[in-house]
This record gives sequence, C-alpha cells and structure tokens, in this order.
Amino acid sequence: MQNIFSRSSLNKITLLLFSVAAISFTSCQDDEFVAPDPIPTSYVSFYHGSPDAPDLDIRLENQVINNQAFKYAAFSGYLTLTPGERNIKFTPVNAANVFIDSTLTFDEEKAYSLFAINRQQNMELLVIQDSIKTPATGKAGLRIIHLSPDAPAIDISTTGTTGTTLATNLGFKGHTEFLELAAGKYSLQAKEAGTGNVLLTAADLQLEEGKTYSLLVRGFATPPTGNTNGLSAQLIRNY
Repeated sequence: MQNIFSRSSLNKITLLLFSVAAISFTSCQDDEFVAPDPIPTSYVSFYHGSPDAPDLDIRLENQVINNQAFKYAAFSGYLTLTPGERNIKFTPVNAANVFIDSTLTFDEEKAYSLFAINRQQNMELLVIQDSIKTPATGKAGLRIIHLSPDAPAIDISTTGTTGTTLATNLGFKGHTEFLELAAGKYSLQAKEAGTGNVLLTAADLQLEEGKTYSLLVRGFATPPTGNTNGLSAQLIRNY
C-alpha cells in the first residue's frame, strides 16, 4: 500500500526529542553507556467517512501531513504522534476553508481512531480510543462502527443457521467494543433494527488469527442525486 502521509511532517515534533537524546548520549564518557529514555508515543489513525465531501487535506498543527489527496473511504493506518494536546484540521485539498477544527489530547501509549463523518455541510470528527489487545490464540478481533449519516439504527449478525448477533440497535456514530471471533471467513448482514429489513450483506470477510479489524457501515442509504456512495461495508485492519 502506498504511503500517502508525509514522514517529515509527522516526525517534526519528535525530531527535537531525538536531537536532545543524541546530545545527552555523546556527552557521556566513551566507556559509559546510558540508554536514552524511550520517546513517548501516541498512535492515531484517520478515516474519510463523509460520503459527499471532496478529497481532503489533514493538518496537524496547521501543517499538511498527507502527501496525496485523502479520498472518501481512505484509511491511514496508525501513525505516531508525540503525546499531548494537538490541533487537527480537515480541509479541502489545497484550500483554506476548514471542515473540521478540533484540539484533542492524546495520552502516552494510547491509540485513537479519528473519523471525518457526516454530510459535508455538517462534517464532524468521531474520536474513538482504541483498545490495543492481542486476540487470544485462534481468535481475531472485530468491532462494528456505524458511519452512515442517513441509515437507521442497525443490527449486525453473522449469516447462516447458527448466526451470531454482533451488534443491536447501533445508531449513527455508534460502535461496539472489539469482539473476539474465531479466525476465519465470515458473511455479515446489517438489518434495520426492529424490522429485520436487510440493508446490506458483507460477504467473504477474512479475519486472520491475531489481527484486529473494524467493519465500517458507511455511505448513504439514499444517496443524493449524482452521488454514487451508497450504503456499503468496508473492512479495515487496525493492527
């Protein structure tokens, strides 16, 4: 997968910390070894989930960190940040107007998923603090996140005669915790809560042992004229 994020921008804050560590190390005598303190780190991922918004730039402290347009349904994977308070903006590519302007606090050794969601005119940031936990032997982790701005509350279950319910009455911006499932291939159905009306089926989802995933229900249940981003499911791997 091509990396669309600028390493130099993301590392600018931590570069100073590396420099300080290097100065401290070289000042020691040749026969001494003093291990530098670990550099504090937070982990953050970004996802473009606004189905009628244009391509985006992501700005960290007003500096663009993506080196290509961040398109609808794009997922960054986890990036590293120095912990603390950080300002994050989402803007149209090469534009000054701002869709989202949010200042967040990131804790050391914590992971966060940031989703730009809702219709363009009401775009907002959904922030989820992630649980970094390795699934048990033979298991995979899966959570469900409802990102469709006009879809009703949903129930999610596996298909088949022994179907298992994974989420009930999950509304827009709702999400489950990471659930442990036996590793393997799954088909899932999203049904309108309370009616059983099938809204979508996601087939052949491969969940590998020891890996953790998010299933995103995204897009418009009823797309506006000219919009092709209908209701669908997307499986992304968190770690």
